[in-house]
Amino acid sequence: MANQQQDDGTSSSSQSLPDDVVTEILAYLPAKSVGRLRCVSRSWRAMLSTALFVKLHLRRANDKPKIFFSPTKCDSDNDYQFYAWQPGCAAPVTKLMRNDFSRPAVLTRPLHGLVLLRCVGEGGYFLCNPSTGEVRPLPDSRAPLKLGSHLPFCYFKVVYGFGYCSASNEYKAVRIFSDEMDGAAPSCEVFVLNGDTPAYWRPAVSQPPMCVLEEENPAVFLHGQLHFLYQGDGDILTFDVGNETFGWLPQPRCPPGKAPLRTTELDGCLCVFRGDGYSRRCHVWLLRDYAARRWKKICCIDPTAWPDPEKTLLRSCWIAPLGIIYSGDNGSQKKIVFGTGTCVVFMVDLYGGGVLLPDILFKPNESIPGDFDDTYNYPAIGIFEESLVTLGNYTEDTVFSSPVTKAWSDVLKWLPARSVLQASLVSREWRAMVTTDRFIRSHAAVHARSTRVMFVSDPIVGSFTDLEDHHVNQPHLLGNRGLFRCSQPCHGLNLGSWNLRDYLYNPTTRYLESVHVEVFERDASFAGRIALGYDYEIDDHVMVSLDYEKKNMETRYYNLHCHVRSLRGSWDLVNPPPRPVAIDVMPAYSNGKIYWVVEPKLGPCSAVSQLVAFNTWDREFEVLQGSPCSNFDSRRVSIVELYDTICMACYDEDKNAIDIWRMKDDDGAWCVECRIELEEFSPEYSSQRTTLLSSDPVDGRILLNTGWSLGYYDPKAVTLETIYTVGEGGGDFGFCPVIVQDSLVRPFMK
Repeated sequence: MANQQQDDGTSSSSQSLPDDVVTEILAYLPAKSVGRLRCVSRSWRAMLSTALFVKLHLRRANDKPKIFFSPTKCDSDNDYQFYAWQPGCAAPVTKLMRNDFSRPAVLTRPLHGLVLLRCVGEGGYFLCNPSTGEVRPLPDSRAPLKLGSHLPFCYFKVVYGFGYCSASNEYKAVRIFSDEMDGAAPSCEVFVLNGDTPAYWRPAVSQPPMCVLEEENPAVFLHGQLHFLYQGDGDILTFDVGNETFGWLPQPRCPPGKAPLRTTELDGCLCVFRGDGYSRRCHVWLLRDYAARRWKKICCIDPTAWPDPEKTLLRSCWIAPLGIIYSGDNGSQKKIVFGTGTCVVFMVDLYGGGVLLPDILFKPNESIPGDFDDTYNYPAIGIFEESLVTLGNYTEDTVFSSPVTKAWSDVLKWLPARSVLQASLVSREWRAMVTTDRFIRSHAAVHARSTRVMFVSDPIVGSFTDLEDHHVNQPHLLGNRGLFRCSQPCHGLNLGSWNLRDYLYNPTTRYLESVHVEVFERDASFAGRIALGYDYEIDDHVMVSLDYEKKNMETRYYNLHCHVRSLRGSWDLVNPPPRPVAIDVMPAYSNGKIYWVVEPKLGPCSAVSQLVAFNTWDREFEVLQGSPCSNFDSRRVSIVELYDTICMACYDEDKNAIDIWRMKDDDGAWCVECRIELEEFSPEYSSQRTTLLSSDPVDGRILLNTGWSLGYYDPKAVTLETIYTVGEGGGDFGFCPVIVQDSLVRPFMK
């Protein structure tokens, strides 16, 4: 019977074609179609999964170049997709995979179908097969911290590349750290993709010479080498992916220009280009003779000479060559395909004569929903190949698969963060373990109540020093110290503001990230413009930015804007709080809520003091009654977390005392915690210049700061012990102490 079913689920009619003919036919299909055909039967799954078929499919299914891209903004979450389009093909644009990244950037040409992506919004690097939708994050790539012999070095420039070693059949991600602050030499690390054993970043066999590389210019893989372009007009650093050694190539003789040089692979050759679509010409060079190191300039396009419609459409901060198309008899006609930062695709005919005019091939906004905003360094457009190559199965579970690793994890999590950083130098396995989110979370849970005092030396570069070090050396005194404000620690991070700039810190690991919100000009005196909290549901920090567009104390009119984001997300404009917030009082976080003091001189008058609370879980504001003592608007007030709950401090300058009120529950009921009489400790401490920093979780003492003296007040014994002082202060100069949690948390934002 022609259609009789066989034991393996196939029909006998399929046996009429030899297996090699079937595989040859199926090799021309897209990768997703092959994936569906693997479900036909066990024999087909085995046949279509062999290494030979994967290589055959890679050759057969990619006879013409294909381009994939993604919009930058969409009205609907369902429209965030990667799309594919093929030049010269009448077929419409097709969907490839969901775009779950925040501002993805395509960094490399496809290597057996695999591309390297950078998530510009959330941070981190990913390997991706666009044709199958498989994605694997590179570990420790959000905020990589290169470790030194004692303390971690801070590298601002980390450049990534992705290559393949045919001898060992290994795919390798490579990164080079350069432009370090502490004077260390550049360093290279390798991550080998292997699904059978735990993968981790390890030092390369050899290390690079002194150089400075730019993250915006990722490595180009060609002829078994990764090519890194030096910053400026230097040479090209090469890295042999097989034996992991370094070499160099000369750059082409390029005319000077303001636009930076960039590298790519074009027509199987190393390519260097320079230019953008606004006013500068775009020059393109190819290294046709790799052995002789001989460069050839193949074109120079001049956008200023184009007709106005093309000039307007192709005006972009980023223009780069994507490929070369040969046509005519024996490939006599050669055209270069270019892409722009808005994902518009055009080509120029190298043999067209005269001015190289653009031929518009594709405009994404004509067929794709969403916006395609112009990008400078990180466009979401690139070449892709149909491929069945897989990325392995690296997860955190593979790191903790060994019982020995689990045991060491339970031991190391009890160590201080700096000791853990030093212990990570013991072995590659330990470093892979302590950089996982699982270990960082377990370490944070153990040390949640472990705090210490550090001094701010330079808030702009995130320089902090321990209190113990200042018993020998005097701390750095900041001028206008009142303009620097820093939050209490929130799950290992502090948020600080200095003049018009805001920063996210982890002083323990020397992590620093500038926080930027696209708003109108800010008021430098606004203390609560950005607050930090934590959302336990998504296990991420949350920031709330409040900005006054207008405020008038005489008319009581104000216009307040509010933006909210998690550290792994982006800023969202939300409804502002129902009451205005005080411009001179720092907010505080406690138990899932961020609190601000209501500004009594704006908005409707109130007979009692009020607080605004923001719930980090449901993203909603509410108004609560403040403490009774704060109803006297002549008194200075502050809010701070003490004893694991929110407290209000009211400063009675007439009697040189501070009243501390504690919120008993979430509905705004208050009780007196204590009253600190400072007259006995005057003039070193006074209610006019003393602030509350924290409470000791063991004995309940309250840490007081004047900017020149630091002391613990014991409410039970009514004593005040000064733990550090620089003597009698004066003017606006003083030290800035910060309460720090021992933590390895190192998020990454852009």
